[in-house]
Amino acid sequence: MSKVQKIKLTAKEVRAVKNAIAAAKNLVLVNKTLAAANQAVVLAKKELEAKQKNAMLKEEAANRAKIAQEAALEKKAVAEQEMHDAQAAGDKYRAETEAAEIAKKIAAQQAAEAKKAAAEQAKLRAQETAAAKKRAAEAKKIAAQEAAAAKKIAAEQAKARAQALAAAKKIEAEEKKIAAQEAAAAKKIAAEQAKAKALEMAAAKKAAAEQAKLQAQKLAAEKQAAAAAKKLAAQEAAAARKASAEQAKLVAQEAAAAKKAEAEARKIAAQEAAAAKKMAAEQAKARALAEAAARKAEAEARKIAAQEAAAAKKVAAEQAKLKAQQEAAAKKAEAEARKLAAQEAAASKKAAAEEAKRKAQEEAIVKKAEAEARKIAAQEAAAARKAAADEARLKAQEAAAARKAAAEQAKLAAQELAAAKKAEAEARKLAAAQAKAIAQEAAAARKAAAAIKKAEVEAKKAASAPPEPVWPFPAE
Repeated sequence: MSKVQKIKLTAKEVRAVKNAIAAAKNLVLVNKTLAAANQAVVLAKKELEAKQKNAMLKEEAANRAKIAQEAALEKKAVAEQEMHDAQAAGDKYRAETEAAEIAKKIAAQQAAEAKKAAAEQAKLRAQETAAAKKRAAEAKKIAAQEAAAAKKIAAEQAKARAQALAAAKKIEAEEKKIAAQEAAAAKKIAAEQAKAKALEMAAAKKAAAEQAKLQAQKLAAEKQAAAAAKKLAAQEAAAARKASAEQAKLVAQEAAAAKKAEAEARKIAAQEAAAAKKMAAEQAKARALAEAAARKAEAEARKIAAQEAAAAKKVAAEQAKLKAQQEAAAKKAEAEARKLAAQEAAASKKAAAEEAKRKAQEEAIVKKAEAEARKIAAQEAAAARKAAADEARLKAQEAAAARKAAAEQAKLAAQELAAAKKAEAEARKLAAAQAKAIAQEAAAARKAAAAIKKAEVEAKKAASAPPEPVWPFPAE
């Protein structure tokens, strides 16, 4: 028997076999995944049904709550109506009680007002009698005051005339005094000006004397210098016959004489400058004295003018004072007359005001009662409007809550349905992808199996064929 030879597969065949085995395993896993996905779809459908059932239960509970709320609102409306009726009855009772009290108060006030009006009329008649007596006394007093004022005015006018005459005399004396002062001031100014001119002339004479003195000093210095020069010439003539030692002494004496002459010239120049400064100072002093005299004269003139103005003002003030006193007396008499007329008018106005006050109080009491009635009616109408508004608001709130609950439930159901549809679509998509992958793997496995079969056929064919001779060939 010939030995069966082992067939060694190629790497490609080994990979194909491994791929086929992996594809088979993957097919098993995909089948399991598909089964799990189908189970998840079933669970999702069950959960969706449960949620839909829960939503139906919630809707039924909301309907029951709505019915209970409607019943509670009806009970509340009934209670509010009963409370409103009780409040209206209480308000009506209080209004009737208050109206009765107001009527009593009005009657009492009317009686009191009648008594008060009678007392006021009696008081007014007494006041009128007293006012008439007072007016007569005031008229007598005013007549006496007018006579006294006339006498006083005549005395004041006489006094004013005497004061005016005295003021005129005083003004005339002041004018004479001022004229004398002006003449004295003019004389004083002329004396001051003459004094200033004399000072200027004295200063000029003094300056001329100083100038002459300086000229004389200058001439004396020049003569002294000429004498010194003559003396020096004589000494030079005498020294010409002396020795060289005498010559040096003469040179020194010449230098000393020159220095002395120069010093004398500087001294004379300084004296001339001092004299010029002194003359300028004297002239400035004279001008200052003249200006001071002019200022003093101007001040005296201003003083005299001020005194004249003050005197005129004093006379005008006295005349104004007299006129004001006359006007004040006239105004006082007029004020007394106005005061009496005002007192009479005030008495009549007070009586009219009392009557108007009584009528106004009666009208105010009537108006108050009417206002209380209108207030009660307005409160009842406001309570009715409030109850209607509360009822409409509750109905609107109930309708809005019902709509909101229905919308929330519809929204929740739509969200749950959409989530279920989305989960189902995802599961189907995953299952389709897994099925596609499984089909691809199955096709690859089938292809690998076909390749394996083909390889096996080739192997069998190769095994059944005679073996080829292998070198070195055997000997025949």
